[in-house]
Amino acid sequence: MSRVGHFTHVFVDEAGQASEPECLIPLGLMSDVSGQIVLAGDPMQLGPVIKSRLAMAYGLNVSLLERLMSRPAYQRDENAFGACGAHNPLLVTKLVKNYRSHEALLTLPSRLFYHRELEVCADPTVVTSLLGWEKLPKKGFPLIFHGVRGSEAREGKSPSWFNPAEAVQVLRYCCLLAQSISSQVSASDIGVITPYRKQVRSNEDRFEDDRYFLGFLSNSKRFNVAITRPKALLIVLGNPHVLVRDPCFGALLEYSITNGVYMGCDLPPELQSLQNCGDGVADPSYPVVPESTGPEKHQEPN
Repeated sequence: MSRVGHFTHVFVDEAGQASEPECLIPLGLMSDVSGQIVLAGDPMQLGPVIKSRLAMAYGLNVSLLERLMSRPAYQRDENAFGACGAHNPLLVTKLVKNYRSHEALLTLPSRLFYHRELEVCADPTVVTSLLGWEKLPKKGFPLIFHGVRGSEAREGKSPSWFNPAEAVQVLRYCCLLAQSISSQVSASDIGVITPYRKQVRSNEDRFEDDRYFLGFLSNSKRFNVAITRPKALLIVLGNPHVLVRDPCFGALLEYSITNGVYMGCDLPPELQSLQNCGDGVADPSYPVVPESTGPEKHQEPN
């Protein structure tokens, strides 16, 4: 059995998803004289999976990493540490090189969550593989926001809702990708994320370790995870009249419209003026998401 002082170094990987009590188990066995702690993770993505509403009310859904990043010693200070990435280099090391996504897919999350610091370092042969797809509204820009004003429904006494119009459109896009002559994509390379459990019978939403349902609406961390999964193509389907009310989805709508990749149903009045600007200028009404948002309301999946 290990004793206090047994560990000289403790590394907690995916610390953004580890609850504080989980972290305290190995930390309690670390040397209090020469011990070193390294918390590696992203506090802007999914936190601990907590099902108890009472536990969430007392902050158990906030990881140790996120709580520390909200403390003065770990917070961003451009005046004091402007030459060091705006954080104390003795306490914080930021990994900003992204090896997954195309630049067009990384620009928005970089602005919303990471102070525009993310660097595109992905394999060009992968992230540019769909730039010539014939269904892209804008060639060379691998993003589509397809507006769908469908109605929600549910089967019998099932508590889970689904949107038939959106589900059909998702299926169409999957078929178009699989049957494309110029940019054929295998089924195993297509992922579908949806907030409806009924809508994931054949395309299960398991993007964080294949275990947890990702109901991301009105949750900035889940939104961040969802839009940063794709490598070469992102297609978003939804009702713009509803999604515009959310800061993150509103920013995605604006980004899509100004870059000429929005298609589908009519836009809400507050976004119609953007259709003709096409310059990609950000609207300040969609703020940058703060580094630490604190405890979030519990949201059960449908």
